[in-house]
Amino acid sequence: MRSDTVVQYCNHLIGLIGHRSFAVIFLFLLSFGIFSLSLRSGFVWDDIEVIEKNYYSFKSDHIASVLIPKGQENVIVYYRPMVLISMIADWSMWGLSPFGFHLSNIIFNSISTVVLYFLALVVLGEFNVEGKEITAFLSALLFAIYPMHVESVSWVAGRTDVLCGVFFFLAFVFHVLSYRRFWFLVLAAFSFSLSLLSKEVAVAFPIVAIGFDLISRRYKRRENILKYCTYAALVFLYFYLRRMGFVKVLSVSEGDVQQSTHNIFEIWEILMVILSSYLFYIWKLVFPFEFNAFITDVPRDSYYLFSSVFVILALCIIGFVSIKRKRNITGFTLFWVFATLGPSCIIAFLGIASTPLAERYLYIPSAGYCMLVGYLILESGRRIKAQRVSQIFCVLLCLSYLFFTIDRQGVWKDSLSLWEDTSRKSFYYGIPHSNYGMALIDAGRIDEAIRELLIALNPEIKNNDRGRADAANDLGIAYGYKKDYRNAAKWFYKALDYYPAYAKAYYHLGLIYFIKGEDNNSPSDYQIAESYLKKALEIYPSYGRANLFLAKVYMKLGERKEAREQAKMALRSGLIEPLSTEARDILNEPEK
Repeated sequence: MRSDTVVQYCNHLIGLIGHRSFAVIFLFLLSFGIFSLSLRSGFVWDDIEVIEKNYYSFKSDHIASVLIPKGQENVIVYYRPMVLISMIADWSMWGLSPFGFHLSNIIFNSISTVVLYFLALVVLGEFNVEGKEITAFLSALLFAIYPMHVESVSWVAGRTDVLCGVFFFLAFVFHVLSYRRFWFLVLAAFSFSLSLLSKEVAVAFPIVAIGFDLISRRYKRRENILKYCTYAALVFLYFYLRRMGFVKVLSVSEGDVQQSTHNIFEIWEILMVILSSYLFYIWKLVFPFEFNAFITDVPRDSYYLFSSVFVILALCIIGFVSIKRKRNITGFTLFWVFATLGPSCIIAFLGIASTPLAERYLYIPSAGYCMLVGYLILESGRRIKAQRVSQIFCVLLCLSYLFFTIDRQGVWKDSLSLWEDTSRKSFYYGIPHSNYGMALIDAGRIDEAIRELLIALNPEIKNNDRGRADAANDLGIAYGYKKDYRNAAKWFYKALDYYPAYAKAYYHLGLIYFIKGEDNNSPSDYQIAESYLKKALEIYPSYGRANLFLAKVYMKLGERKEAREQAKMALRSGLIEPLSTEARDILNEPEK
C-alpha cells in the first residue's frame, strides 16, 4: 500500500473520530475482535485449580462472607471479592464452559479500552492539549492492541488486572470531574472501592490522584482535604477487611522464608530490586515484543542497576522539565507509569508470588504509556510539520502491536502450548517443567511427561522443596496412569522426603493402597490406605477427595457408619462431579 493511500485513510478516520459515539463503538469492537481469538482457548494454569477443580465454591451465598470476612482463620488466599462475583456470574450463565469465562474477560477489556478513551479525553482537556479528540482516540487504540495485555485478557485468572483497570480508570475520570461537580467524588470513591476489591495494585490510585492535582495546580483547593481523607479511609477499610480474611500466600520453603526475612532488612538489596524492576517494566512497556509467562528473576548485575538509575533519573528530569514548561501531559503520564508500577516493584522484592515479575502487572501502567505515546506521535508531527511521517509511523506501530497481540494468544490456547513455550524460555526453573509435565499427562503423553518431570527434579534446575515435591508427586501420577504402582508409590514417598507436610502425596498413597486392596481383596491394604488418607486430612482438613476415598475404604471394610460420616464431610468440603455423586450414593446406601 502506498504511503499516500495510508495517509488518505488516516485523514478519513480522523474525520470520523470527531464523533465520539463512533470512536466508542469502534474501540469496543476493535478490542473485542482482536481478543475474540481467545474464545477458543481453554482453562490454563490457575484456571484449572480455581475453576475446573473448585467450581463448586461458586455460590452466591459465599459473596457476603468474602466481602466482609467474619474473622475466620486462614480462609482466603487473596481478598478480591469482585473477581469472585464475576466468576459466580460466569458459572451461573455458562457452567464449566471456558468460552463464557473468556467472553467475560474480553468484554471487561473492551470496556476498559472505552473508559481509557474517556479518561484520556478528560486529562487532555484539563491540560489544554491541542487535538485532544484524535490524541485520546490514538491512546485508546494503542491500549486496545497493546501486546502485553494478552496475559491479562487471554488468561481467565488474569481478569484481576482487567477488572481492577476498569474501575481504576473510572475512579480517575470521576476524580477529575469532581472539580466541576463535587458530587462526582461519590462515584470516584465507589469506583476506587471496586478497584481495590478487584486487586491490591489499586492502592496506587490516591497517589495518581494527588500527582494529578499537584501537576494541574489544584492541590490548594479546600475540598481536596475531604477527597484525600475519603481515599485514605477506603484504603484503611480495605486493609482491615483484607486482614480479617487473609491467608499467607507464600509457597516457599522455610529456607526461602528465612532468606527473604534476612534480605528484607537490607536497604541496598531492596533499592536494587525496586530500581531494577522499574527498568525491566519500562523496557517491556517500550518494547512489548518478548513474552514469558514465568519471569523468575529480577536482573541485579551492576550494569543493569546503573542503567536503571540512569533511565529513571532521565525520565524524572524529562517529567520535571515538561511540567515546568507547562507540557503537563508528558509529566503526568510519566508519573502515572511510575506510580502504578510501584506495587508491582514491591511485589518483586517481597517475594510473595512464584513470579516476582509478570507481564500482567503492566495492564494499568500501560494506560499512561499509551497516552504518552499517542500524544508524542501527534505532537512531534505537528512540531516538525511532518504529519504524514507521524501518521505512517503510527500505522506501522499499530500493525506491529497487532501482529504480536494476535500471535501471542495462540500460546495461551491451552496448557500444552503455554507450558511448552514457558519451559523453553525458563529452562532452568522447575515450575514450568512441572506444569508442562502435568499438561502432557492430561494429554495422555505419559512417557514425554515423565521425561519433562525428571528435568524439574534435576539438581541443576532451580526449585524449592515444595516445587520438587510437586514434581515428584506428578511423577507418581504419571506412573499411576501406566499402572506401575510400585514406581508411583516410590515417587509419592519421594515427594514426602522433599516436603513432609504434603497432603497430596499422602492422598495419592491412600489411592495406591486402595487400588491394591481392590486388586488383592486385602483388608490390610485398605487399612494402610485409611492411615494415609487420615494423614492427608490431618494436614488439610477440607480435603473433600480424601474424605470421599476414606468413605470408600470404610465401605470396603464394612464400617458403614464411618463411611457415611466421611461422605457427609466430603460433600461439605466440596467435590466436583462425578465425585459428588459418588459421595451421595454412599449416603443413600441402605443400612444393613
